[in-house]
Amino acid sequence: MFTYCYSFLVFTHSWLKAGIVQLPVTINKMYTSAKRIIVNFQFRNCESKFKLLIYNVKDKAEVDEKLKMYPLLDLELLNTFVMVVKTGELKKAAEAIFRSQAAVSMQMKKLEDLLGCTLMVRSNRGIQLTDAGKTLLGYSEQFLKLNNATFVALNERELSGQFIFGVPTDYAQDFINFFMPVLTREIPNLEAKIVCDRSRNLRGKLEAGELDIAIVAGEADFTDERLLWSERLIWSASTHVNLNELKEVPVAIYDDNCIVSDLCISRLQKANITYREVFRSTILENIATAVHSGFAISLLPESMFDVSKVQEVSSSILKSNLVLNMHMINSPMIDEPILSKIAECMRLASSSQQLGNVQV
Repeated sequence: MFTYCYSFLVFTHSWLKAGIVQLPVTINKMYTSAKRIIVNFQFRNCESKFKLLIYNVKDKAEVDEKLKMYPLLDLELLNTFVMVVKTGELKKAAEAIFRSQAAVSMQMKKLEDLLGCTLMVRSNRGIQLTDAGKTLLGYSEQFLKLNNATFVALNERELSGQFIFGVPTDYAQDFINFFMPVLTREIPNLEAKIVCDRSRNLRGKLEAGELDIAIVAGEADFTDERLLWSERLIWSASTHVNLNELKEVPVAIYDDNCIVSDLCISRLQKANITYREVFRSTILENIATAVHSGFAISLLPESMFDVSKVQEVSSSILKSNLVLNMHMINSPMIDEPILSKIAECMRLASSSQQLGNVQV
């Protein structure tokens, strides 16, 4: 009898908390002894009252714990918590959500009091999350995304507002010329702000909460990113150059912290050729000009491979078997319908014009 009644009580209360059923209106506990508890139920739309008599309970605190109704989490507090984690500072978080630093500090104290645990430790090295803080961060991001998705699902108005896009520096012209017209046509009320930098720097800016969405070059250390398009990287030389006649191969190298630069240097070091570096630049167009003029060879994206000016270097010298994958990364605060729409716009633009010319 005890097992059946106690299970009924616990499951009914769990259903009530989860919103699955809305039968019990009141649950009154009356303790007649340490081992005997009477629970009265008053059900909605029912004049009858039900009484459960539970025996053999070890401690009334045990039932109190089972019947405990947890307080509701405040999404505003969770949003502030996520922003503090992303920016790493209370001051930067306060600026991001347009509040004072003191207000942000009070919100964090209120959240910790509500949850009954310490979420972060502040020191000269910045803010470090506790184990509880790390757990809350994952749930907070899910709550906030679900909140945004709910508004999108229930709101039939078109997407609007400002989005800050991170774009690889040498890709800015193509982004403006090809992607922005598609974005303006498909999402007319979306206001875009564009920040240009190298892919690795863009990753850091997005992590710090300075960007909403970024286009970056894919790297092995990063997974679960949205692929936008791929293109070959080709060892290119001027059509006027015969590399077989040269004792040393002149090479132009990207002079920056980027994946293409890493690939270029690593492949040259592994190749069984004698080469000399004759040109360095952080601008891809300068590298392409050096190749077109016959001054040097280099590794170029396929979208920059102009067959009227350049030729592919023989595989006996350098093999062009590399692929550059361009990905979209985003803030966890952006909900899935918006991300899918923007990614669709990017792919639509790249299908009409291969969006290359990128030193990433």
